[in-house]
Amino acid sequence: MLNRYLLTFLLLMLPALGASDIEQPRRVVSINLCTDQLLLLLGEPDQIASVSHLALEPNSSYMAVQAVNYPINHGKAEEILALKPDLVLAGAYTDRSLIALLKKLGYRVEQFPLSSSIDDIRGNIRLMAGLIGREVQGHQMIEAMDRQLERIKRLRPEVRPRGAFYQPNGYTGGINTLQHSALELAGWENIAALEGVVGYGAIDLERLTLAQPVQLFTSSYAPGTHSRGQQLLQHPVLRRLTRGRAPIEVAYRYWICGGPMIVEAVQILHRSLPR
Repeated sequence: MLNRYLLTFLLLMLPALGASDIEQPRRVVSINLCTDQLLLLLGEPDQIASVSHLALEPNSSYMAVQAVNYPINHGKAEEILALKPDLVLAGAYTDRSLIALLKKLGYRVEQFPLSSSIDDIRGNIRLMAGLIGREVQGHQMIEAMDRQLERIKRLRPEVRPRGAFYQPNGYTGGINTLQHSALELAGWENIAALEGVVGYGAIDLERLTLAQPVQLFTSSYAPGTHSRGQQLLQHPVLRRLTRGRAPIEVAYRYWICGGPMIVEAVQILHRSLPR
């Protein structure tokens, strides 16, 4: 009788034990740049089994310096299996066949949605923190980010000047983008949003000219290169519009992925307001 009760107790305990193991994985592999960033920001060093090779690229990775301390992967199944992960982190557009294979083999895979707003960033921080058992650190990160953004918000001008991101080939960030969120938080009125751009798209030189921007901003994915699309940023009309001020560079690594580094982009934009 005792053995039967003991067996019943152990069987009841198994789900709880399994849940604990899932909540705090010890070998986490990230195969996406954006999950790399949050894992490196929140994870314990001995939890991080590998990050993607993109984490080493300083132009796109905010955590490039920290990433050199960990093994890298190229999102190949054989690499991931050799790492023996208990959690694999992927992005919304990670290769579906790879995700399906990993799940079929019994690996736990979690996919993160893209961030297009501050709320999205908060959600992904909470998601990462919950998956790796770092809820307290995630809460602290969100609180620190919100405090800094609120401080900038209180200093915004009552009348917002017009600005826009203008990148090679007229590429810009409209509504539902982190660029738009950052401009608004900093105190600018985003011309792309006024022109009805939703997401990332192009705005032609004529429409931009009519909108009369005070300042233009750009993000160079590969600084130092000189494509024909980049030459558009040197158009004399743009300099006349902004009274000779060159576009201000705001690095892609601040918003190619959503994270607390958005604060640094907002600070740069806020400092660029006309005084």
